Amino acid sequence: MKGKLLIVFNSAHGYVKRYVDILGNALGCDAVPADKLRGDMLGGYDKILYIGSVRGGTLGGYKKIADYLDVIYKKFILCGVGLFPFRKERAERVKSVAVSVAYEKFVPAFYVQGGFDLDELSRTEKMSISMIVRQLKSASVIDEDGTYFLNAMNTPVDEVKQANIQPLIDYLDDKTVDPELYSPPEITDPEEEKQFFEEMEKAASAPENKKRALKKKLKGK
Repeated sequence: MKGKLLIVFNSAHGYVKRYVDILGNALGCDAVPADKLRGDMLGGYDKILYIGSVRGGTLGGYKKIADYLDVIYKKFILCGVGLFPFRKERAERVKSVAVSVAYEKFVPAFYVQGGFDLDELSRTEKMSISMIVRQLKSASVIDEDGTYFLNAMNTPVDEVKQANIQPLIDYLDDKTVDPELYSPPEITDPEEEKQFFEEMEKAASAPENKKRALKKKLKGK
């Protein structure tokens, strides 16, 4: 792997940490829990990966590093670990919920399946889960994810394995990765980057109605 890599992670129930260990064994990198991160740790690395649990449409612990994104976005990689099997749109969703409009076009994002065991959850987490279960059971139609979720209530899921995270290992090792296996960065050219931020500045100073239109355009650009 070219350059130094730092992994910043948040692991609620151990699945993320196990993936961090797999990454460390494969790439020989440094790792730090998100709650131990300091800004002065970020300067000496060429690549910075954040990996955390996807729960309820959020990425656990991500706020700890979000404040530094304006400095590290060019070397930043994102990965979410969740209950459900991989689909490309899950990687895209991880990016859209975590990264601001200003930087999401520069950030590659990955998603890997982790695990779930009801017995590992805290009382508060179990209460939240029970509400979701009631909503699903009362629905007239349950989609594929809903069915998978209900099955996981009775049969624990553990899909942590190197094969799942191999595309991310390859990406960090500067190898070509099938774009269907992650959400690639949309802007890599310096001139395109310059134009993008010029338009962002225009959007920020525009009247509110025009500002909304410009930001919508930039998000879909």
